[in-house]
Amino acid sequence: MEMMWDVEKALKVNANAYHVYIACMLARLMETGVLSLDVLREASEHTGRCIAEYVSAHGLSFEGAEEALQFLNDLMGFTDELVVEQRGGSVEVRLDRESCRICPRDTGGLKSPLSACPLIGFFKGYLEGLGLLKLKEKYDMEEGEMPAKHEDDQCIFAYPVAEKKAEIKKRQESRPQAK
Repeated sequence: MEMMWDVEKALKVNANAYHVYIACMLARLMETGVLSLDVLREASEHTGRCIAEYVSAHGLSFEGAEEALQFLNDLMGFTDELVVEQRGGSVEVRLDRESCRICPRDTGGLKSPLSACPLIGFFKGYLEGLGLLKLKEKYDMEEGEMPAKHEDDQCIFAYPVAEKKAEIKKRQESRPQAK
């Protein structure tokens, strides 16, 4: 995989330093082979659950996936446009690809036919971590099975819903307490 970083692309989407850090770090890790798609999925799902716990610890809760993901996008500024819809037994998330600030390909410069998008797993972990939904457990991304596709300058993530309310894992009792 080849990487072609272009600062103008980051400036065009108004990426901040954190966005550039995420996009370029992921692009470089993918390019060097240090990061596989399975590891990316696991790490981003875990990170989504951590953010869900963090948001919940601040006393925030949400009625559904749309409200939760809109809040997350407002908080973290991933893209200018995010649309969430329930479609049959799935949750569909549409992102404006042209304004995505953390895309390892468009912002980070990764040249790869595979999607190295960290948001696929991140959104799943976040929604499950909030206890809103239990989504399909695993996608075999190495074999091309992904909940993502590109259409009309949008990235579209479709998550089959396994359960309407997910069980939230209890916080670890052995976690050190702040003093």
